[in-house]
Amino acid sequence: MLRNRTKDVKVVTDVTDEPVTLQEAKDFLKISYSDEDALIEGLIMASRQLLEKLLNISIATKTLKATFTHDGCYPYQIPYGPVGNITEAKFQYDAEDGSITTTDYTLIGEDFKEFKGRAGYWVVTYDAGYTETPEALKQGILKQVAWMYENRGDEGKTGEVNKDVLYMLAGFNKNAWI
Repeated sequence: MLRNRTKDVKVVTDVTDEPVTLQEAKDFLKISYSDEDALIEGLIMASRQLLEKLLNISIATKTLKATFTHDGCYPYQIPYGPVGNITEAKFQYDAEDGSITTTDYTLIGEDFKEFKGRAGYWVVTYDAGYTETPEALKQGILKQVAWMYENRGDEGKTGEVNKDVLYMLAGFNKNAWI
């Protein structure tokens, strides 16, 4: 019996422009010197990636390829929306057979789309992310950058997320169990 399960999500084309600029982050941190620009740029990217993973969304635009099983009955939530264009959908009868490219599926929803097609294995390539990042997400990234900047090297806080950011962005959380 097939179920709607994500097998894999890969980045095909990664983010070219972060939703928060270096200057915005430096202004937020109240830093005027350039000695730590590389560190701050790395924190911007790490903060965005961390929040995308925790919230199951794409904050910045990229192209993704999701491999999943679909039961043919219940809609499958396409991961890491908002979902833009579906550039390719391949259907497989089982994991071993060759695939066929098809448009024989339905998308439900506007931004966070659900997929409905025939039962089997699917590989879907699509554009994901906000074309214009909501201000709350930008502020969340900035707050996470500041938290990581201030707590770098603190042994007990490695890998933690600023709790204020989680509360602030709760409305963006697309995880099914929350």
